[in-house]
Amino acid sequence: MAIQENGPNGPFKGKVGSVYGYKLNGQNIIRGARNKNRKPPTEAMLMNQQKMKVANNFIGPIKAILQYGYRHLAPKGSRVGPFQLAQQHILKETMELDADCQYYVNVEKVLVFKGPLSPPIGCSVEKHGKMLHMKWTVNADYKDKMYKMSFALFNTKGFMQLDIGIAEVNQGSCTVPLIGSFDEKIPIHIYFGIWDSYLDLNSDSVYCGIVE
Repeated sequence: MAIQENGPNGPFKGKVGSVYGYKLNGQNIIRGARNKNRKPPTEAMLMNQQKMKVANNFIGPIKAILQYGYRHLAPKGSRVGPFQLAQQHILKETMELDADCQYYVNVEKVLVFKGPLSPPIGCSVEKHGKMLHMKWTVNADYKDKMYKMSFALFNTKGFMQLDIGIAEVNQGSCTVPLIGSFDEKIPIHIYFGIWDSYLDLNSDSVYCGIVE
């Protein structure tokens, strides 16, 4: 059954005969029924399916971080949003094959933030209990107080933390408390980024390694 909207000439949702109507990213879509593919998948198709699964398993738990980091990059009116842009980045720029020809995400290549600002340099982190001591090189281009440091933290077991504008870039260091519960045995990945708090712009993130 289909539901007609806005009179007889308006869009509809649902099935009419062999035609389906639905809305996707704000646009009304009409398509025919899909035919089932009865051919066995090729090796390339299986590898692509594995690649997609690995990528989606990686980005699903950190969706909130990626939504923030890519929020200004989608063109206005585009059907592609922040999450889709992050997914494209993961698939195209971070996926690698291990010795057993299995895909994995190279976390060192992941950009959890993206933007036009120059990224931070000289980044390091040390963990003492539940406190992280962050350091970075002071950049003369970021003397103004509107330039802040942001940090993204996550592990592979559901822990995630996003700290925006924690310290001014010209400070060169700060301390960030780990919030919430997490398994001490699972390494936490750390990413640094710069945020322009006046224009609301990001830099690309920098991977700073793991803490345990």
